[in-house]
Amino acid sequence: MSETTQERSGWWPRLVARWRTGLWSWRLPPQRTIRLAVGWPLLLTPFLLFGQIVTPHPVWVVLLVALIAVYALGYLWIRSQVLTVTFTRQRQGTVLVAGDRLREDFALTNRSGLPLQWAAFVDDSDLPGYAPGSVIACGPMGDYRWWQEAECARRGVFRLGPHRLEMGDPFGLFQAILDYPDFENVLIYPRVVQLPQVELPRGSADGHAPRRRSLTGQRAAASVRDYTPGDSMRLVHWPTSAHRGRLTVKELELEPSGDVWIVLDLNAAVQRGEGSTGTLEYAIMLAASLAAEMVSGNERRAVGLLTVAGDAVTTLAPQPGQAQLWAIMRALAPALASSTPLDALLQRSLRVLGRRHTLIVITPSVGEDAPRWIAEVVRAQGQGLASSVIAVTTPDDESAAAETLRLLGRLDIPYQLMRTDVRLRAALTYRRTRKVIRSTPTGGAFTVEVEEEVG
Repeated sequence: MSETTQERSGWWPRLVARWRTGLWSWRLPPQRTIRLAVGWPLLLTPFLLFGQIVTPHPVWVVLLVALIAVYALGYLWIRSQVLTVTFTRQRQGTVLVAGDRLREDFALTNRSGLPLQWAAFVDDSDLPGYAPGSVIACGPMGDYRWWQEAECARRGVFRLGPHRLEMGDPFGLFQAILDYPDFENVLIYPRVVQLPQVELPRGSADGHAPRRRSLTGQRAAASVRDYTPGDSMRLVHWPTSAHRGRLTVKELELEPSGDVWIVLDLNAAVQRGEGSTGTLEYAIMLAASLAAEMVSGNERRAVGLLTVAGDAVTTLAPQPGQAQLWAIMRALAPALASSTPLDALLQRSLRVLGRRHTLIVITPSVGEDAPRWIAEVVRAQGQGLASSVIAVTTPDDESAAAETLRLLGRLDIPYQLMRTDVRLRAALTYRRTRKVIRSTPTGGAFTVEVEEEVG
């Protein structure tokens, strides 16, 4: 089809669209539109005029005047409300974690002297399980307020809005649309729970021992090496020097500091289960909870995070304080599964991890691929990173994890097994009172206050 033919075939839809919308929305503010919902009666106007001209009769005049009057009244009604109706929404609270309840307050205000027969609130939010859309009415010079709640079942970044308000005149001839294109991105953090005692590598209890012991100058020698210019004579190991016939010095054993690296395995190939009982969500919850415990607990360590979420590598160097905790939580909230195996992540990140830190690996990889990442953990230990492992499994994978755990035990790597069906208590709870509307058998309604514990 040529361009000329396409232009000819496209003029009619454009003309109809302009007739249904553009003409009626003349000089309206942006994002406010009036469209013709029922237009076929207007097609009778030429026939009524023709009838009056050919065979004059009062009935033609009455029909013509009635038709024009009904459309004029409907249009003036809806145009008045388009210019005077406003709508607002406001989210309550600031910080949301998975399992919390999100609440929004809505308010429709009609400053017109005409009643609003109906208004449909249409919402395009993508928060799972949240559908605040409703149909309401409002009297002249009045307000209508309501609120909507939804459980934040999943962590992540979700959108509230955009939304629109659709209204009509009493005759159903016109429809008005008030568009509100603005939206709000809501960040839902992973749930922080109370963890059982995490077994850390020996010598990494608090991070203060290396500093205290350095004052005494008494540390165990891990090995010896040939003397190089600049080495202190206090480090010369005289028996070995005499045996070898050349100067050798002691390499002192460096204990790991209190700084902790949390390495989180998000490789999609090793994840099992779905939702809150799947290994992906459970491992992210454990990482967030472990960071909170390390930062806010009695030891108040510096904590960092290393993971690959989606296609992006997340590296947060160990830092102390609540600001670091929220940085880790923000990184974990939108995290998606990746295609990077744990062994590849460790292999290319050893230089970033440095030395004399504590490494805590959280992984659901307990199958045949486990020896590869365990070899990288052993390599990290040789670099001076005291390491431990938290293995995340579903109930069906517990038997398959036995061989991996035995291998970790033989290598003297502390480990802990966490099953996804084990429910852990929220680390922070509070009690709140809210009002609930209940109905009676006779059709009445009454309000009661319910006290509940919220995590």
